[in-house]
Amino acid sequence: MRRKYGRIRKTENVIVFPGTYEKLVEQGLVAVEQSNFDEAVRVFDQAILYEPDYPEFLGPYAVALYETKEFERAKEIAAKLLHSGATDYIDAMELYLTISIQLQEYEEVEMTIDTLIGEGIVPKEMLQKFNYLRELNGRLSNRYSDENLTESVNFFTLEEFNAMDKMQQQYALASIEGQDLSEMIPQLVAIAEQNDVAPLIISFVLALLYQAGYAEELTVRKFGREQTITLPELTLPGRDDLTGDVLAEIEKLLLKDPSRLEMARGLIEKFAITAFPFGWGEYPAHEVAVAYVNYIESLFSGGSLPETELYKLIQQVDSNLDDL
Repeated sequence: MRRKYGRIRKTENVIVFPGTYEKLVEQGLVAVEQSNFDEAVRVFDQAILYEPDYPEFLGPYAVALYETKEFERAKEIAAKLLHSGATDYIDAMELYLTISIQLQEYEEVEMTIDTLIGEGIVPKEMLQKFNYLRELNGRLSNRYSDENLTESVNFFTLEEFNAMDKMQQQYALASIEGQDLSEMIPQLVAIAEQNDVAPLIISFVLALLYQAGYAEELTVRKFGREQTITLPELTLPGRDDLTGDVLAEIEKLLLKDPSRLEMARGLIEKFAITAFPFGWGEYPAHEVAVAYVNYIESLFSGGSLPETELYKLIQQVDSNLDDL
């Protein structure tokens, strides 16, 4: 009995081996899940040659382009997704508008959101998110407008920040990056010391406080751990000696497996950012590197891992990345 491979695809008059397109899409989706956006773009760039309008991967493709700051291409792919009709229109529109804000297309964003809300297209549960997008768009428009160069930034209160979801919190923090944060220091300190803020958000807040030159003590809580820190005394995430040593060890262990090596690097670098200012504890670099090799193997095989604090922490931090 002949095996069914699906329809034959051609690109530039060359027949593509059956399964090639599907494999590329799968590789790209996995890369996005692992926040390996450069790899995702590379793979999706190949997949789109075979299926230029197939919506299966357009959303993750646009996200990967956005994360690698290829905003023009990201908007083009997001527009394809919107016109495909094969996805949630509001989710696709939110992505499209977020990319448009990065391109400083403030007038288009304002008109689009006004139309969507005015015509009742945005569902009630999404109104807060779209209203915040509109406020952020207006705030950035004022900041970069030639007529309003001297206008002060509209900062948010602690209560406003806590009422936002995680995506809105990221937008809010990104909108004040690079500004004079002296007015915002009390709010940022309060956010950094809260128990119910996402770890990656806390890392972003700590980076903003570092930028502002904040030198007082802070008590930070993440992943069941607590530490009192002084930012000027710390090394920025990923630049500490232990992270460098772990990366060096992982290269030795996975030298002959480039795909898993790249995956391990991504996991280690994301850990350094998400867990900051915490690390892997007292474990030596080689033991941490071996743990990542075993963890990656378990992701592919579904096998179990030792129930040590190190493995629990690696799994906890990696799972947390998927929440944002």
